[in-house]
Amino acid sequence: MRKISFLLACLLVFGVFSSSLAIYADSDAETDGMAYYAELNSENCVIDENGTLVSYSGEYAYVMIIPGSIEDKQIKKINDGLFAGTPVSSVYIGEGVEEIGKSAFEGSELEYIDVPSTVKKVGENAFKGCEYLYSLSFSSDVELGKDALAENDFLYISALCSMDTDAFYDSIYAAKGDYDFWIDVMHTNLVESMFEKDVYGNSLTYCEDCGKEYRGCDDIELPFEDVPKGAWYYPYVVTAYEFDIMNGKSDTIFDPKGNITVAELVKIAACVHLYQRGDEGYEFTSDPETWYQPYLNYCYDKGLIEKNVVFNWEKDATRAEMAYLFSRADDGYYVPNDDVPLSDIPDVNENMAFALNILALYRRGIAVGSNEYYAFYPEAKLKRSEAAAIVSRILCYDMRTTLPKG
Repeated sequence: MRKISFLLACLLVFGVFSSSLAIYADSDAETDGMAYYAELNSENCVIDENGTLVSYSGEYAYVMIIPGSIEDKQIKKINDGLFAGTPVSSVYIGEGVEEIGKSAFEGSELEYIDVPSTVKKVGENAFKGCEYLYSLSFSSDVELGKDALAENDFLYISALCSMDTDAFYDSIYAAKGDYDFWIDVMHTNLVESMFEKDVYGNSLTYCEDCGKEYRGCDDIELPFEDVPKGAWYYPYVVTAYEFDIMNGKSDTIFDPKGNITVAELVKIAACVHLYQRGDEGYEFTSDPETWYQPYLNYCYDKGLIEKNVVFNWEKDATRAEMAYLFSRADDGYYVPNDDVPLSDIPDVNENMAFALNILALYRRGIAVGSNEYYAFYPEAKLKRSEAAAIVSRILCYDMRTTLPKG
């Protein structure tokens, strides 16, 4: 067996911290007057002699990056009440932080937080009363203080398979006070068999930590006459179809070489985002005048499209427009290529529209380029087969590609 460098999350897919998440959207982008992301640094925060992050004086952003250290000063603890009541939406904490203080995010607008393996203690009321909180990711066993998760709606919580999930379940219940949560298990120590194959001829993979086997998507018979099994896009069409994200142009025709409109991309992006969040009870209401309006409303409501951004919805989408929508629809934050620079993409530069969104797809192993030089062709029309590949790589981490640097 040989090691492989991908992560699989069972049922739902949640991610791991990387400072490269700053490329999730254009760095200059703003939504409702607030910056999209901000990273703590020596100019906007104070760390005391004990390693406590005492204060933050910078502007609040929807995505906050808290590194494990700043200029050789380790951050060991996030101070009590530091981000309580703030409009912060997503928080990514670097390895090295050991404690999240009491009421650190209480009453904030937090939706997602990634807790690294070094955090061993979460204080009382740390995430209490966060109206929009729906997802937390933990990488190790952690002591949760009283009411740390109290007064929150249903939570999706990811945990590594190496953790004591039974004990973790009990601690979540004690910290939340009810059973309104779901725990998904992540497998990070995967190996690839040199002999056993799945239905696509790919090597089976196993998790060395727990011994569980992963076979990928089930083998199904596609109804489409124009998707032969030998085509490069076959497994991607199977995946997008099996997840009920993409259907055919008819009952028997998928049209893999056909273009796709921006409106169709909006629908796909909304469905992908909704699937990753696991909100099975959500229903898109029909609009007899504009079929895509419910999906467009969802994208605006969830921040997949910024309020000030308007496309020609019914025209054929470009690959650059796809990058904008799908980089923001990806809610998993798995970044296997976090050191790939923008300069590695020969036909994309920092002055181009959606350049950082394109880079985000490369860094996440979702986009791999269209020739041997990893060119992206941002202005080219997006094909339905290409859309299926992007959807598959977003939803199935084992389909993502590790890229060389340089």
